[in-house]
Amino acid sequence: MNTSRKTSILLATGVAVIVALWMLSGLGSSPVDFSTDTGNTDRNGAPMRVRVEQIRAEEVVREVVVSARTEPNRAVRLRAETDGAVITLGADRGSRVNEGDIIVELDLRDRNARLQEADSLITQRQLEFEALENLRNQQFTTQVQKAEAKARLDSARAARERIVLEIANTSIVAPFEGIVQERSVEIGDFVRSGDTVIDLVDIDPLIITGEINGKEVTELDVGGNGAAKLVNGLVIEGVIRYLAPVADENTRTFRIELEVANPDNIRAGLSAELILDGTRISAHDVSPALLTLSDDGIVGVKTVNSNNRVEFYPVEIAGATSNGILITGLPESVKVITVGQGFVTVGQQVEPVTFSALESNTTNERVN
Repeated sequence: MNTSRKTSILLATGVAVIVALWMLSGLGSSPVDFSTDTGNTDRNGAPMRVRVEQIRAEEVVREVVVSARTEPNRAVRLRAETDGAVITLGADRGSRVNEGDIIVELDLRDRNARLQEADSLITQRQLEFEALENLRNQQFTTQVQKAEAKARLDSARAARERIVLEIANTSIVAPFEGIVQERSVEIGDFVRSGDTVIDLVDIDPLIITGEINGKEVTELDVGGNGAAKLVNGLVIEGVIRYLAPVADENTRTFRIELEVANPDNIRAGLSAELILDGTRISAHDVSPALLTLSDDGIVGVKTVNSNNRVEFYPVEIAGATSNGILITGLPESVKVITVGQGFVTVGQQVEPVTFSALESNTTNERVN
């Protein structure tokens, strides 16, 4: 279950508890008197007065919020590709290196001498081949002898290339700009081909990864905007660079990656919260106190229609704002009951009173 769904369930449960306690607080006594704000059913049986507010929907971008973590852009484990003793260390743990920097250098041992030997052998094989070539032109040798001489020359050249490659492999260089995470060797250590030498990571850009469900993945696109809120409260913005084309077999969720610039070297492995821009929706910004539960336990809002009768609309929580929550499921423009919704039922005739009208009545009473 993702974070946004958990938030909706917890919020709905909390609202239900508040509404239930509020309603139970009035059992065994007369309905709460709203004083000059709302009034109450009068002795002649007039409709109950409720406070209402006209609200309109606004187009907003729905946020997809999921738990996440920071990860390096790239991570590689460098291994020795030849044998030798370590004679130079070019970087310590935690230090930054540039692409092509020598991180570890091994001793050459007898490789220079073997290279000279290979050069001499190539010269000898080249002379042998040229001599046979001349004899072939004078018909003193066969095509087979010439082919054998050519094979010996090619073998000498190949041996030299192997030695040159060995010499090159004595210098272990950084394949990209990054930070040394771990260094497994010290000066004097003897390493063999395949031994781990350096763990190198690239954290600029930094990648924030999370898992989203099948509904949320349809609302997002590669290249879309998003942000990540780290455990220390820092918010960093970035762009969606990857959405998994196939769901994880175990969790049935899709991996998502947000790429953010990281000039300050924020560390990988931190917990974070991904806040992603989803689809544009029409929603109402309301206080959570307006939410109530139907007899079936459905979260919704009570409204007053044009005939001054109470209606109930099931709603879904689409997000949060600084002043309340965003809900969907209401008409574009609607009168919601802000005070008294706990004392009226669906279909009941009421007398809706706006807050501005109540203020006017209160002022007149004070003047009189």
